[in-house]
Amino acid sequence: MHRANLRPLLTSVVLIALAAIASACGSEAPPPSGTTLEETLGVDGEGNLVVAEAEPYTVRTELVQAQSDRKNRRRSLVVFHQLSDFSIVDEESPLRSEWLESCDSTVHNGAFRPQESLSLHVAEALIAQANIVDRSPVTRAPVDFAIHTGSATDNAQFNELRWFLDLMDGVPVDPESGAVGYQGVQTGSPAEAYSDLLMLAQEPFIPAGISYPWYAVAGNHDALSQGNFPITDSAGQVATGAQKIFTLGPAAVAQACASDAIFGPGPSAELLKDPETTIRGVGADKNRRLLSRSQWVREHLLTETQPGPLGHGFTIGMADEGRAYYTFEEGGVVFIVLDSANPTGFPSGSLERAQLDWLELQLTANSSIYSAGDGQLVSTENADRLMVIVSHHPSAVMTNPYPGVDGSPRVLGGEVEELVGRYPNVVLWLSGHTGRNSISAKPSAAGGGYWEVTTAGALDFPMQGRLVEIVDNRDGTLSIFTTMYDLATTVNPGDAEDGTPEDALNQRLLAGVARQLAFRDLQLDPAGPGLAPSDRNAELLVPTPFDLISLLPPTESR
Repeated sequence: MHRANLRPLLTSVVLIALAAIASACGSEAPPPSGTTLEETLGVDGEGNLVVAEAEPYTVRTELVQAQSDRKNRRRSLVVFHQLSDFSIVDEESPLRSEWLESCDSTVHNGAFRPQESLSLHVAEALIAQANIVDRSPVTRAPVDFAIHTGSATDNAQFNELRWFLDLMDGVPVDPESGAVGYQGVQTGSPAEAYSDLLMLAQEPFIPAGISYPWYAVAGNHDALSQGNFPITDSAGQVATGAQKIFTLGPAAVAQACASDAIFGPGPSAELLKDPETTIRGVGADKNRRLLSRSQWVREHLLTETQPGPLGHGFTIGMADEGRAYYTFEEGGVVFIVLDSANPTGFPSGSLERAQLDWLELQLTANSSIYSAGDGQLVSTENADRLMVIVSHHPSAVMTNPYPGVDGSPRVLGGEVEELVGRYPNVVLWLSGHTGRNSISAKPSAAGGGYWEVTTAGALDFPMQGRLVEIVDNRDGTLSIFTTMYDLATTVNPGDAEDGTPEDALNQRLLAGVARQLAFRDLQLDPAGPGLAPSDRNAELLVPTPFDLISLLPPTESR
């Protein structure tokens, strides 16, 4: 995800503000028990985070007009959670280079957050709230599944991926890595009221685990070191080593920021020679090893049998191939999952040509009619299915032209959009990566079109998830409802109830502290929550592309 540069590690503003929050016990009402249709978060006149009024649905009709009595005819087709960019961080890893925040280039951003020691606790609190939101607030249909749209990890490390998988499975997690205790870059707690915060962040705990079958998507932070740099043997040696660079002098910063290959014995040795470079010994940890695409896919097969499915979309064959794109079907809707991370490097996305060819085959296989590249209509004998595209990168951020590791050219977002737009059965494209909640209409030249919905990450404010429901209005239109929900914690962290008291750690309190830190981050993206309420709670109207009576037999109507 893209981040601004030059983030201070600690600020007195944050320390003072959090001290005031902690002392004001019971000053705020508890957060919503469900979604932001009930209540959400806002800012008071003094700049404090407070419980705020609900956000109702905004009806969006850019693609088709809404019929006034549609609510009386609705039939739910599928309900699911979209989670994104958990960015589970091993904040003590020698491969993390927080000093890269000083670089001007956007290639090097996202290197430090004051709340990053609490990434596991934030993810756990969002999973817990997803479990509470177990049915549609519109039709009351139950949730079918969840999908995480990429960058589950921060640094493509084995231990980060195992933490993510264990959080989803509800398996006890131990956030400790390397030596016992905190060995990251922060010299003290970023929250003065919780002086032992960094030590508490290393304590094991029992996560809630998600209640639904769930699917995984590959993101750039899952495939690249810090989401930017290709996986190499030299980078792996740094990750599993015992020396960590904490600060660099101006000359070394300039040298490092100008290089595309800063990790490895050679470049690292040069940085270490700088007289103003500060390095410290840290506990080495073999579990910090970097994962290839094949290894990353294969690890998803080594999870609990429940809630499933086995592999979370991936198969043994895909692991052998190093392939992370696939399809699955729920409620008569086909979900086409893409792998938009470019293994060559850099945070933006693109596809290899073979994947685009595969995508065209999937689109055609679920369409009885579509437009050819020259605009001519093509009819097939294929059964119609509604289709949803899922990728980590939105189409607008598929701008990474660098050839693949085999030298093959990459396909950018404009070409992918042009292909998808020729198939009227596509009604939705889900993505993450940008750190912002946003919803855009994508009209097609032949009429109709689809919606592109991007959901912000969990580790940056506002730390929300999104519930999505596709509904047949039985009037020639579909409604896609998107509904945001907040963490399962409280505005005042001290008021948070411990969801698992048997582990002797209140991870919901730590999640509340993390949210306050993220809210008071001096480089908070003001557009992160979405430029308007219509980027969050919305009813998105789209024309029904074919007769949907065949999707669900009457006995399966929801």
